[in-house]
Amino acid sequence: MDSYARYYRRYRSARLRALVIISFAILQFPLAVSASLVAIPSIADDLNVNAVWVSWIPAVFLLASLVSQLPGGRLSDLIGLKKAFMGSTFIFALGSLIAGLSLSIEVLLIARVMQGMAGAILASAGMAMISRIYAAGGRGAALGWMTSAIYFGMTAGPLLGGWLVDQFGWRSVFILPIPILACVMLGLRLSVPGEWISAEKHRIDWLGTSLFAGGIVLLFYGSTQLVNVWGITSSVLGVFIIYLFVRWSRRVNFPLVNIDVMVQNKPFIRSVFAAFFMYSSQYGIVLILALYLQYNRGLSPTDTGQLMMLQALMMTVCAPIAGRLSDRLGHRLLATSGSLAIALGLFALTCVGPSTPLWTIGVAIMVIGFGHGLFSTPNNASALGAIPPDKIGIGSAIVSLARQSGQLLGTAVISLLLAFYFAGAVIGDSDPSLLAGVTTHALSVSLLLALLAAWFSWKRV
Repeated sequence: MDSYARYYRRYRSARLRALVIISFAILQFPLAVSASLVAIPSIADDLNVNAVWVSWIPAVFLLASLVSQLPGGRLSDLIGLKKAFMGSTFIFALGSLIAGLSLSIEVLLIARVMQGMAGAILASAGMAMISRIYAAGGRGAALGWMTSAIYFGMTAGPLLGGWLVDQFGWRSVFILPIPILACVMLGLRLSVPGEWISAEKHRIDWLGTSLFAGGIVLLFYGSTQLVNVWGITSSVLGVFIIYLFVRWSRRVNFPLVNIDVMVQNKPFIRSVFAAFFMYSSQYGIVLILALYLQYNRGLSPTDTGQLMMLQALMMTVCAPIAGRLSDRLGHRLLATSGSLAIALGLFALTCVGPSTPLWTIGVAIMVIGFGHGLFSTPNNASALGAIPPDKIGIGSAIVSLARQSGQLLGTAVISLLLAFYFAGAVIGDSDPSLLAGVTTHALSVSLLLALLAAWFSWKRV
């Protein structure tokens, strides 16, 4: 046991201080994401972009985050978790500044790419740091509080984002995290001693990284454009390149991720699949409900934020409780019950019509939030607890990869439906029944994905 491990094992206040600072940094990630979703209609009106461009505002963020997960996790293990966390925090703040000052959709999308790449490393390195700091015990509870911080950011994001858009315009949503992240970097440097570097030294598999990134980009773009021949061609090419990535990873001495080892670890890989399907069912509905409530139900950004925050509020309350219960009762029952609760809430939302009271929508959103809070912490603890300590960085990145892949799948479904229904038209100038149709179909797909998550949660052992 090294000196820093003994230090954190001995001093509870040091562990708590690290948890607070790292969690405070990580909550800026979902805060910026959820706040920007509420701001999308205002961004679309100000920059005069159509429905397809609207869907790319969250999509490029997720795409950049996704392709950065694996190399970011490997880089964190090699250069040190703390160093990777500090650098990614700085880049995320820089991307926020560029986004807030952007005058065109192209510049905004570039800034979102920067945020997505940095956010991927920030989240996985932060989770890995907490796992190492709490290695002697209490990891489930610590991850529960970190998950609660993430959900607090998701809770405050819609409400804060809606208020900022109404009062100061959409640019303020991106400017807000900058001074907070500056304080976090200072606190981390002064108050969190130590560094965590993997004993296994080898270079990053850049060819594997390129294959993975190229395949994911082509697959996502193609899946959003399946209404034309270019979309089908891109999808097929993307699947083929992902196949080449898998083949390459099994041949190279030091792959980006050892696929065979991970697949043989059943508790880990099934937790990863459960996370993938769960987040697939979640992210898309946040985007589509933000559009539906503002365009079809006439809610302001602030009112939309107040309704959407109910989901994340329930997550925030349930996550630390689920974390403590997972340390005592195990992970399987909690994660499966959470998945089924989400499916129940999604089923209720599929029945929503133009005359459905808003309180009914709010209750369904709360049920989804309760289920997600019950699912996430036990699932993360199960995954990270099934891998060796020196692989925590890459393991955490794979868990985050599953989350981002799921979110990207949910976004791809929304993008495809928007492209099919609107064919490049502006949402605000179109028949409200078109957006209602997109909403119903998106929720139905999300319901199916939540049920798949429940199956993998139950079969994790």
